[in-house]
Amino acid sequence: MLLRKIFILFVCLPLITLKAQNSSIPKIAKKTYEAQRITTPPIIDGILDDNIWQEIPDASNFVMLQPGDGTPSRETHPTIVKLAYDDEAIYISASMIDNEPSRILRQFTQRDNIEQSDFFLIDINTYNDGENQTRFVITSAGAIADAKMTGNNEDYSYNVVWEGEISFDDKGWYAEIKIPYAALRFPKKEEQLWSIQFGRNILHLNELYTWNYIDKSIGKDTQYNGLLTGIKNIDPPVRLSFYPYASAEVDNFQGNTESSFSAGLDFKYGISDAFTLDATLIPDFGQTAFDAVELNLGPFEQAFGENRAFFTEGTELFTKGNLFYSRRIGDTPLGFNNVQAELLDNEILVENPDKADLLNAVKISGRTDNGLGIGFFNAITQETEATIGDTLTGLNRKIVTEPFANYNIVVLDQQYNQNSSITLINTNVTRNGHARDGNVTGFLFDINNKSNSFNYSGEAKMSNVNKPGQNITGFASEFSIDRTKGNFRYGLDHDFANETYDINDLGLNFTNNYNNFRINTSYRIFEPTKLLNRFNIRIFADHQRRYIPNIEASSGIGTNFFAITLERFAFGSFVKYTTERKDFF
Repeated sequence: MLLRKIFILFVCLPLITLKAQNSSIPKIAKKTYEAQRITTPPIIDGILDDNIWQEIPDASNFVMLQPGDGTPSRETHPTIVKLAYDDEAIYISASMIDNEPSRILRQFTQRDNIEQSDFFLIDINTYNDGENQTRFVITSAGAIADAKMTGNNEDYSYNVVWEGEISFDDKGWYAEIKIPYAALRFPKKEEQLWSIQFGRNILHLNELYTWNYIDKSIGKDTQYNGLLTGIKNIDPPVRLSFYPYASAEVDNFQGNTESSFSAGLDFKYGISDAFTLDATLIPDFGQTAFDAVELNLGPFEQAFGENRAFFTEGTELFTKGNLFYSRRIGDTPLGFNNVQAELLDNEILVENPDKADLLNAVKISGRTDNGLGIGFFNAITQETEATIGDTLTGLNRKIVTEPFANYNIVVLDQQYNQNSSITLINTNVTRNGHARDGNVTGFLFDINNKSNSFNYSGEAKMSNVNKPGQNITGFASEFSIDRTKGNFRYGLDHDFANETYDINDLGLNFTNNYNNFRINTSYRIFEPTKLLNRFNIRIFADHQRRYIPNIEASSGIGTNFFAITLERFAFGSFVKYTTERKDFF
């Protein structure tokens, strides 16, 4: 009865609030920067002595994002940014003035790792949709990082080709950056209207500044970019690149010589300024990192990260709904573990490949001017066979462990109002001979109300597994309501899956047959107090059930908090009470 009352309270509160509110997001004027066309590009060396930088207006007057809220930058630490463009790229210069340059931390790191360094960042949203943008970062040590961003989520597995160099003097440090249009996707228009944000982190002061003000108490950071105008009539070069490869091998052992030869090609082509075709033909992934060896004593398969660049670059559309686990392509054959049972008397296992060879893969992705993201993915793997030898006759026979397989993904993602989206995605695996086919369709939504005070998100996914003479259909859903504005917030969510839900032909799912509920409430601060820079306390409860039979798995209630003092001392705690858990899995 108590759980039911709480559920009703959390459902009614958003409705009451929605009815009462008439205001939208506070109208904070967005800054605008007009880019200047140039005929002679600057030399990207980090030294801002090119003539063009003397003639271009600057973007300045940065305001604090952390730990304060909109405080103007210190007079001793101004940041001055300038931007220009031509038909090949946009060019950015940034001056990070510091009256104590000896205190600037400069830890050198590998790409996409910032660590203990100051940094300057650029967020570019070529569709000005409040959601999708590309982040470029350069540190005071000269290391670079780039990420694809959706809302506040960053994906640093995304890597593109761009240039960035730095320099130092007794007034601070400087950055010079070139971002080719080939690194961006944008609509074909006579005049572009992009949104842009600049940021600067001063580590020894523990302060982060942005060019355009960000209201942390409401909405997403991506909705607070300034506007970039002035980019007109650009004629970018054709986006086309080839990566051919060839390899040969000769193996001699005990007088027996075997040789092999392979060749393949990766290529990328810009179908338009907004859509890109990526393809890999007879790929060789020998250059990728090995998986870490792990001892698996649990009941579930091991899940590994993706090391093949083709399956990590430009895949943000295909990962919607978590229905795509790229390691399924070229995975262990379906019949790998059944070969021993096929052995007859006097037979031995000669060869049993542990992966299916990828023949080719293609993906096309992009977004139209009206915010519709379109993605298509296809991959084909070769038939895989195990070799069994007869010890009496010396003859070998082969059995198919994985038939020829075709993997497909189609996704449509419509974004609107600069804060919401709906998505339809389908994944399909077809195996020659119908050993096992899989098909999954998902409908997703992520909707914020006009004032960005409430978020409603959910997923409905249906799976179909076709085996010889058998068709198994499953269903899963997620739904959540969250208060996303102000110091006091709350939310509830529900997760469900029936006992036949199965996405493991192209996705990854360990458990099904559950019916779970969660509620939470929290209080946080956005401006420093006399004692604390940050503070967040949260109370939550969850109730987990098995769907069939309808019995409780566990229930729990807990709290956690985290705080940082003005002296940057961080502390927190986590406490949870849980009933005895019935682990059905």
